Amino acid sequence: MSKNKVCDFCLEEGKGLFKQPEEITGGYHICKKCRKTIEDSGLPVKYDLFQLLVTAEPAMRIMIMNDYLESHKPNDTFARYFPMPKTMLHRGEHCITMTASSITVDPSLIPVSTAPSAVVDVSRSVISNIPSAETGTAVEGTLYYTDAALYFLSPHFINCHRVKNIHKDASGPHSIAVKEKDHVFTYTVAHPELLFLRASFYDRVTAVSENMHSNLIYLSDENTFVLTPGFYEVPRHFPADRYIIEAEDNKGLTVHHANGSFSTYHGENTGMKMETGCRVECLGRYKLTRTQTYQQKNESNKKDAA
Repeated sequence: MSKNKVCDFCLEEGKGLFKQPEEITGGYHICKKCRKTIEDSGLPVKYDLFQLLVTAEPAMRIMIMNDYLESHKPNDTFARYFPMPKTMLHRGEHCITMTASSITVDPSLIPVSTAPSAVVDVSRSVISNIPSAETGTAVEGTLYYTDAALYFLSPHFINCHRVKNIHKDASGPHSIAVKEKDHVFTYTVAHPELLFLRASFYDRVTAVSENMHSNLIYLSDENTFVLTPGFYEVPRHFPADRYIIEAEDNKGLTVHHANGSFSTYHGENTGMKMETGCRVECLGRYKLTRTQTYQQKNESNKKDAA
């Protein structure tokens, strides 16, 4: 009797004669479920990093990224997964991903003139930033997600957004949203989940290349922490709670929430909620104290002073 084969992606064992994983290039095996997930993500069916990421449980994805980076050099990883696009970028800018996209806008807002066709030619003077409209004209274009901005290039207008304003759009499975001031920009893309996975992996490769490793320093008790440059997950590195944040050098701290939104630290002694699934991007040194502990310490200090 032949031994049941195991899917190299989900690690599930095939049950029965007709449910055995099939063999693919490299001698790996894949089950029907993982094959469908990979194909639905627009990826080729082969054993590679992003194929493993899209088929893995969300809680396992960070571990898979970290494991990969432990055995691969950052420069080689950049070259393999983040090659330069055909369009030229601004000096020092790096492309995370590019994809065909569309946005529905009020046709009366679309300029008649022709817009630049390369990111390198995008400047403040050529940016239209036309928001979405419930009814209107669907304009086809290309989204360029770089480490500096999110660009939407179309024949007659260009939108440009800050990366921190990008959100997953709950209104549809094939869209992302950008919320800026009083406007919302909703872009239709084929595989939004892959876009966010690539952005997350790019952040981690960048952190490694700049020697920004996660170093969590525990202070006097389990409720107070100092974050040094790196990336942290809640509750993997510290528990979910509301924290008072105090900056030691204030080089930048951003909380990426599980729903795709962002919170950026502004000013000293600011309270910020960090729920399960948050990812904290730290560029300097910050002290985090759980709110209740912070209040207790303040009350104690007042009593000592009295």
